Amino acid sequence: MNSLTCYGCWSLLLALSGPTQVMAQAVADSSGMDTATLAAHEVYGRTVRPESVLFNGPEYVDYVKPGTIGHPFFLEALPQTGSIVYRQAAFGEVPLRYDLVLDQVVMTYPGQTAVISLVPEYIESFALGSHQFVRLRADSATGRVLLTGFYEMLQPGPVTLLARHTKRIQQTFVQQTLRFEYRQTDQLFVRTASGAAEVGSLKGLLALLPAHKAEAQRYARQHSLRFGAAQREASALEVLRYYYTLPQ
Repeated sequence: MNSLTCYGCWSLLLALSGPTQVMAQAVADSSGMDTATLAAHEVYGRTVRPESVLFNGPEYVDYVKPGTIGHPFFLEALPQTGSIVYRQAAFGEVPLRYDLVLDQVVMTYPGQTAVISLVPEYIESFALGSHQFVRLRADSATGRVLLTGFYEMLQPGPVTLLARHTKRIQQTFVQQTLRFEYRQTDQLFVRTASGAAEVGSLKGLLALLPAHKAEAQRYARQHSLRFGAAQREASALEVLRYYYTLPQ
């Protein structure tokens, strides 16, 4: 059986039965196989099994125009080793990228050039390094503020701090030449039991805290925390972490 046929068979079985069940059945039915065949299946199972379950979305097509400055992805243009909860199953050590223009998570199949767009509705959460992302769905309480999509979880809790990262192409003329460049925008949001709001200042953040506003404001001033575009995320995160050290 050639590799493509083998891949197709195993992908179908994995999709229907789940990785653990299929591999267990394969071992049970392999008593008649020779040692080399068993070894090949073991290697295949170790290296392909998780990604085979994920490898079922449409092909991701590179749309970046030649000469464009930057890239559409979060942090790096190259795949990063990450983890993902997909179809209610957790997978680790998966080569992922997060396209901030399309709000799309894509996966590169190990050892191949194929890049797959993972179906957003099947993604519960994913991680790239220390950055944790969740997929939120707009509802009646937060729909005007939090659109459906992926948000970085900066601080969980009754007062949740989220970041929304997006990119778009900016067109400028440099010496009468049109130049395309990816520019990133970062928005901060706080979500509570009563709703959600975008945060652009310390005052805005304090207004969303149910208690300890004075203590949080004093802490921010004592530590000279700034809420300009470049410092806003780190400052808001520091304030909230201090807030959760206080009696709730």
